[in-house]
Amino acid sequence: MRVLDKSVMSLWAKKEEKNGFFFWLPLMAHLEDTMNVSRWLFEHWLSDSQRELCRKGLKDMGNREAVSHDLACNLASFLGGIHDLGKATPAFQTKKGFNNSPTLDDELMCRLERAGFREITSLTLADPEKSHHSVAGEYLLKKYGLKDDIGSIVGGHHGKPVDRILDVCDQDAYTKNYFQSDDSNSEIYGQWSRVQKNIFEWVLHESGFSNVRDLPEISMPVQVIYEGLVIMADWIASNSEYFPLINIYEDCPEDQNDRFWSGMRSWVKDRPIQIDSCPEKHQLFNDRFGFDPREFQEVVYGTVDSIKKPGIVILEAPMGLGKTEAALAAAELLMAKTGSSGLFFGLPTQATSNSMFNRVEKWLESLTERYDSPQSLRLSHGKAALNDDMNRLRNPASHVNDDESGDENVFVNEWFSGRKKAMLDDFVVGTVDGFLLTALKQKHLALRHLGFSKKVIIIDEVHAYDAYMQQYLEESIKWMGAYGVPVILVSATLPPEKRKSFIEAYLRGADVKGRDMDFPPSADNYPLITYTDGENIKAQTDFSKTDDKQIQVKKLEEDKLIETISDLLESGGVLGIVVNTVKRAQELGRACKTEFGNETVEILHSSFIATDRVAKESNLVKMIGKDGMRPEKKIIIGTQVIEQSLDIDFDVMITDLCPMDLLLQRVGRLHRHKIVRPKNLEEPVLYVMGTNEQFDFNRGSEMVYGKYYLIRTQCCLPDFIRIPSDVPKLIQKVYGDFQLDLNSGQMTVYSDSKLKKDTDIKKKADKALTYRLEDPKEGINPRRNNLIRWLKNPDHSDTEEMAVAQVRDIKETIEVIAVKKIGRGYCTFRGDKDISNDIAKSEIAKEISSNTIRIPDNVTQENGISNTIEWLEEYNKKHLWEWQKQSWLKGELGIIFDENGKFTLNEKCLKYDNEYGLREVKENGKI
Repeated sequence: MRVLDKSVMSLWAKKEEKNGFFFWLPLMAHLEDTMNVSRWLFEHWLSDSQRELCRKGLKDMGNREAVSHDLACNLASFLGGIHDLGKATPAFQTKKGFNNSPTLDDELMCRLERAGFREITSLTLADPEKSHHSVAGEYLLKKYGLKDDIGSIVGGHHGKPVDRILDVCDQDAYTKNYFQSDDSNSEIYGQWSRVQKNIFEWVLHESGFSNVRDLPEISMPVQVIYEGLVIMADWIASNSEYFPLINIYEDCPEDQNDRFWSGMRSWVKDRPIQIDSCPEKHQLFNDRFGFDPREFQEVVYGTVDSIKKPGIVILEAPMGLGKTEAALAAAELLMAKTGSSGLFFGLPTQATSNSMFNRVEKWLESLTERYDSPQSLRLSHGKAALNDDMNRLRNPASHVNDDESGDENVFVNEWFSGRKKAMLDDFVVGTVDGFLLTALKQKHLALRHLGFSKKVIIIDEVHAYDAYMQQYLEESIKWMGAYGVPVILVSATLPPEKRKSFIEAYLRGADVKGRDMDFPPSADNYPLITYTDGENIKAQTDFSKTDDKQIQVKKLEEDKLIETISDLLESGGVLGIVVNTVKRAQELGRACKTEFGNETVEILHSSFIATDRVAKESNLVKMIGKDGMRPEKKIIIGTQVIEQSLDIDFDVMITDLCPMDLLLQRVGRLHRHKIVRPKNLEEPVLYVMGTNEQFDFNRGSEMVYGKYYLIRTQCCLPDFIRIPSDVPKLIQKVYGDFQLDLNSGQMTVYSDSKLKKDTDIKKKADKALTYRLEDPKEGINPRRNNLIRWLKNPDHSDTEEMAVAQVRDIKETIEVIAVKKIGRGYCTFRGDKDISNDIAKSEIAKEISSNTIRIPDNVTQENGISNTIEWLEEYNKKHLWEWQKQSWLKGELGIIFDENGKFTLNEKCLKYDNEYGLREVKENGKI
């Protein structure tokens, strides 16, 4: 190491006591490790698109020509090497170990004393915690003349930059924390000052810079990427399995270069895939999906292939045209065009994510085979650890294709496990929350941005996200625009205002002014592809006209429901009833079971234990999905879960009134496939319940959707819906400025509902602003556009679940594991064997952990979440204390329902069974 001052080598970065032996890592060894890792990640782990983004986001202060790749790489090296400069201070060097023997601390202090840091063994600092080493590093760099772009990256490498520049400048008040003395003329002050400057100059030189003026200035979005890169490099270099500590009696690692390569060989599992070109459309679809592309898919391929400067693409088309395969094909094209090296596929729910994971895996298997490039694939949501497909990829020995040949091209890289690292993985399928969290102020947010900036993003069913979630969705899209990340949004039905908002968000992120956005006239076209090519907004509307499916719409009074069902199913058939609340599904389910028999009626909603719901959805698809074994007569009653990605087919449908885009989603499950139907159900008919001339709608429906869009949907509801022709027209009517023909009484109610809608949206927007990230700042200006304040007032959610609740505006609820009393022990609701004595077995603990369910918020409302959790914690200590010893169950809350499936919580009697799910019951047993 070319370090002039020998005392530098006495500074420590890490220390550990293991099995009675003492280990340490010199600060210079850790800085060199991190510098080398950071350079390697820049050159070999970042995608081509990220390296180009970094290059374009720098300004070379000594050269007016374009910034070179080498300069961008050298900057990564410098930031990695200088990130822990703040550890070269008395405030850090005198820190005691948390779990180590005091003898280890004494050994290292004596080493410092012998190196010339006199009296440090007896030093007592008044406020050492005021100078955390991350802020200390930023402070020292400011003294050396570095600007706030680089300074704020170093200051934020522990996950959160400072909130004010004064937080750095105020370090002047803690001189002893930096120099051991307040006297700048003292010998010890001079020694600390020389050591710190010596480290800085060594890192500068080793990174390829002659002096401070050679360092480039950095745009704010690119600062975020470098911040994420430094954090990632630091975490890898800090992992003692890759970069081990050395014995306390050794002065430095034996060979720093061998150490680096040994560490990286241990860490690297794959390299980013780089696609140079794509097969032509027929070959691509046959290779990836096993069939020739449909006309819609061909148009999508051709449209995306024609884009010169990709940005955002919005695909809108009716169900059944293969939007998923079209989106994956488009993603492959965009990877080739932009140099992106990964994919994120986001969906509304865990169930839809689980279903998509397998489809993406098959696509990725074909892709990796073509490019001979093994890749890691990850499922990312709260219950991903329970997914059999992902667990199969964790064990390559069990990964066997249909032809029985082993295939290890797609696997799970365990280093990327955990909420903070998951999105760094190259290929990720998960709930949309993973993307929404890109706009939530949280510690280590830069890691999430680093991960997303190397991918193509697909977000499915974007119509399913409400006004609150849209605030986070649009902000996340803005940041993708700033990074030049391709985004594909997929929907069957999308209101024009949402389409426009998404396009505007992306272009604003890319620093395009509103006055330069010219939207093409495409409102009445369907299917529709809207996309950007550079600053230009374009639309593809040239699709062959398809035959319409005409659906008759009839309004239905609820008091005639049973009679209508009886008439409809006189000759058999499958009837779907979609309602707006769980309670309503349970009530109608009870009424229908009483009238038509238990075996005829199935109920599906979100208040089933997770394993029951998955089984019910699977059985439903097997029964009334494509090529399903259809029953002679069946009534399926469900909530919104039916309208989200379940490939099922009803002969006739009854639905609660809901906003038009969602109503059309529900209609997509009516006569979905070409099959033989009962004679009186050969023509598709949709019955709509809940319409009301006075606009006095069901309270639950209003709570979920608001009165305004229910009114507009009712008023615009035709007698016949032609799909796909009428879809854009109906959406435009409901969400546009179409004037309703109302009498004076109705107009009063309607005006009040509009005011309430506008007020609610503003409240949601204001609430979202509390923890939502601000817009990316374009332009290179280190004094103004830096990471200081970037995460001011962060969301302090301790878990991913709590963070998800923040971006989804979910009412606080409690998730518990539900088991049922049997004898002296308990079993799952799907079992009949006492498993209480077998939880030490991993497979039993895992089975129990998958039986989760949410307690309805009305049960916790009166006592409050905190008090309810406190009560449940005491209950668990008394009845389920042994769970805390098992990795699958540790930290979870459970409840044991009695033999009748009942449990009393907050003086409310809850009952669970596989028929109705979880509900509150009265003394007479009724809902």
